[in-house]
Amino acid sequence: MTLNDIIVSALAQLDRGHDAQTMDIWRDKFTRFANDAVTDICTVYQPRRTDRINSIDGTFTTAMLSRGCRKVLGVKRDGREERFFDGDSSEVIVTEGGPGEIEVTYRCVPRELFSSTDEPDIPQWMHGLIVSYVVGRERAAGDVSLQRGGNIYFQMYEAGKASIRPHLGGADSQRIVNRW
Repeated sequence: MTLNDIIVSALAQLDRGHDAQTMDIWRDKFTRFANDAVTDICTVYQPRRTDRINSIDGTFTTAMLSRGCRKVLGVKRDGREERFFDGDSSEVIVTEGGPGEIEVTYRCVPRELFSSTDEPDIPQWMHGLIVSYVVGRERAAGDVSLQRGGNIYFQMYEAGKASIRPHLGGADSQRIVNRW
């Protein structure tokens, strides 16, 4: 779903029209709500990305990555895992291998939605949760007699969010560690 689709769906569930004038009235507010929903979903989903970057001296900064970085999960050089550690500042990561191209896997920050054609940085099947969140926030912010109507949308949102798992079952998603 695009941001425009999310807004149209939310307006339909709120029994409001979705003509151009109505869309203009609600676009900014619903965009903020949608961005809040994507950020909240990503705290559970924990999206990962892998970017290839060229390390000149064996160091790189998180600013060199294509998205915002919450946590560096791994660094590979020529398909082999490489140790890494923090450098002088919080954004400098130092690797052992020296200069060259490396693959950095990290937990990323979702892009914010601005344009009506932007799509959220979460899988397609989670996009309906954003609509539930937007409708719930709008109903909760309204008249006191309508605020109770937002509870059901928040319950649907939370139930959907509870079914999200932070991994897809990869080889490193679960492991047994011998502590002794």
